[in-house]
Amino acid sequence: VSSAAEGKRPQGNGEWFLRVQRRDRASLGGSRGRAALCRAFTELQAKVIDTQQKVKLADVQIEQLNRTKKHAHLTDTEIMTLVDETNMYEGVGRMFILQSKEAIHNQLLEKQKIAEEKIKELEQKKSYLERSVKEAEDNIREMLMARRAQ
Repeated sequence: VSSAAEGKRPQGNGEWFLRVQRRDRASLGGSRGRAALCRAFTELQAKVIDTQQKVKLADVQIEQLNRTKKHAHLTDTEIMTLVDETNMYEGVGRMFILQSKEAIHNQLLEKQKIAEEKIKELEQKKSYLERSVKEAEDNIREMLMARRAQ
């Protein structure tokens, strides 16, 4: 039993689709029907590959935001060990601005909060994209099954 028949697909940019396309090309009858099916198949394949790339981009962005959030948390933890009257310098571009401990603490908390909100948004977007990929793959399978039944 092939991996496509088991519902599994290898990771990669459309490797599964190319393998299925090559395997099933011979079983399709009728040149006009085959051309329409191939066109629809190619469009769905392009959609799936594009969506998979968007999912990978969302993963990278989530990782970056998690690092930003962790960095802000660790910095805030270290700052909180200092005396309350301590003045600190905040790096802004090429210069440093003298700030109070409280101002730096509030900025770090805000940075963590914003990162958390963006992570939630990206996870929702990623979930939607994954559902979209699954639906496109299911549509491709249905097209192939319907064509074989004819």
